Amino acid sequence: MSRLNHSLIILCLFISGSTLAQGSLKLSVFTGSGFSFFSGPGSTGKSDYYRNGLTFPNAVDSAGNHFGNKATPCFIAGLQLDRALSPAWTLSLSAQYEHNGSRLISDSVITPGGNYKTSGIYTAHNDFISINPQLGRRFTAGKLGFMLHGGFDYSFRLSMSDQFDFTDEAGKKFSIGHSGGRPEINDFRLTAGVLISLNKWGLDLDYKHGLSNYNSGETGDVFSRILHIKLLYRLLKL
Repeated sequence: MSRLNHSLIILCLFISGSTLAQGSLKLSVFTGSGFSFFSGPGSTGKSDYYRNGLTFPNAVDSAGNHFGNKATPCFIAGLQLDRALSPAWTLSLSAQYEHNGSRLISDSVITPGGNYKTSGIYTAHNDFISINPQLGRRFTAGKLGFMLHGGFDYSFRLSMSDQFDFTDEAGKKFSIGHSGGRPEINDFRLTAGVLISLNKWGLDLDYKHGLSNYNSGETGDVFSRILHIKLLYRLLKL
């Protein structure tokens, strides 16, 4: 059975079970930021940048290897539904938009007319819609609530973009960007984190450890690594 089917089955069980619960549901909205990068033997901190010398729309400039292992800021926003299974345990389901990426250094530009050294930063971003069921263990300390949680995340690919900021051999600064296309894969990740809550507010530190190889069919596996800090606000308690 595929990972997607597993995700959908768990989602359906969560929703059907939640409809039977009384006084145990919480709906929250959240947004946050953090850092993301790629890891694995196929990722890199440095790559050449290739230009074909043509102008838009025929330009197909790109990095030789766009799986950077240097961190870049990322963004997340979504909704979370929590169901209390007992006084100590909670089942959570979140659905969110993610804007993740990575960075690398490119110090060589390759063109049909010749090559030259430069100092440039290449950044690539992937956009996803993800579903994240997690099981959490709750603790309290006065008015503060704490929850250790873990689960998995299945992310559906939406779009991708990149940008290369560099200085050419004449000292002139350039910024080349592209958008469109889709990430290489739908990503599957293990997740773990800790939530601190007070009244209707919560602060959640969440780590996502990718298991899907972005570089499938090529030499060197590549996996996503994401760290989010999310601010949650409870909208409803049923």
